[in-house]
Amino acid sequence: MFDHLSIGVRDLASARGFYDAVFAPLGAGLSWSNDRELAYGPGGQRAFWLYPVTGDQVAGLGAHIAFRASDRQAVAAAGAAAEAGGATMIRAAGSHPDIAPDYFGTVFLDPDGNKIEIVAETMH
Repeated sequence: MFDHLSIGVRDLASARGFYDAVFAPLGAGLSWSNDRELAYGPGGQRAFWLYPVTGDQVAGLGAHIAFRASDRQAVAAAGAAAEAGGATMIRAAGSHPDIAPDYFGTVFLDPDGNKIEIVAETMH
């Protein structure tokens, strides 16, 4: 349904360090970079883009982006990397039966306030 997603960040270099660590357990890595943007994805895909913005442009008013992990250990590792990188944790990595009986994931705000979810099992 979508070709790619993009979010704004205040500091591209800091965001690179944060997302390098968060995406490593998911099998996704940096696939493109220059001084104006970064792209991430598995196998060299350019699916998730970061670009620098200033002022009030940064956080996407209620936007929520979820990434699939291969298993629960990858969710936990990505969540730990996010927390170590300065994320504000909304839901710790784990089972959350209030969402669905088989849900296992984590939700956090990245250092720029973008809402990110990493999920291994869902109600789908």
